[in-house]
Amino acid sequence: MDDEVKMRDVVKVPKERIGAVIGKKGRTRKKIERAADVKINVDSESGEVEIVGNEKTLPENFYKATLVVKAIGRGFDDRSAMELFADDRYLEVIDLTDLVGRSRSALRRQKARLIGREGSARKKLEVLTGTKIRVYGKTVSIIGDEEGIETATRAIERLVGEGSPHNVVFRDLEINQRKRKQRKLLRDLGFVLED
Repeated sequence: MDDEVKMRDVVKVPKERIGAVIGKKGRTRKKIERAADVKINVDSESGEVEIVGNEKTLPENFYKATLVVKAIGRGFDDRSAMELFADDRYLEVIDLTDLVGRSRSALRRQKARLIGREGSARKKLEVLTGTKIRVYGKTVSIIGDEEGIETATRAIERLVGEGSPHNVVFRDLEINQRKRKQRKLLRDLGFVLED
């Protein structure tokens, strides 16, 4: 191994998502490499994506590059995944089998509940939590700020794990969204809020 390699990680990506990691004419891979100052090697056969940092690579950029690759592997497009380079954006991956068990039919049914007709439930969750959500394989992945991810995770747990009706969960999210906007407005006006 080269002396200059300071950091190395391998992310396993579903084979059908390898093309998304590479991008048209390699654009996505190059975009990640430039943003993080890393080198990305893709093994299309195994689905392994190696991220390699050099002595100039900042550890936080290396970490964010691995998150971007994971996010693309979980169904996000490159533009949404690249948001993870912002300081206030995070990725959360929820294993649905932890909430519904390993039954294929239960998993399929709960994924359908999360997505909704033509993606309507997922889109509403995104709007009400200020996040981006993808349901892929046995996982639900969320990109957002800390509070948005926490709120979206709890809503997903209620919908899938507890079987709460959509209208109840959405109503609570709407109330939470109004409170978030009020807190932000007060903070922007210079008021100090205690949690």
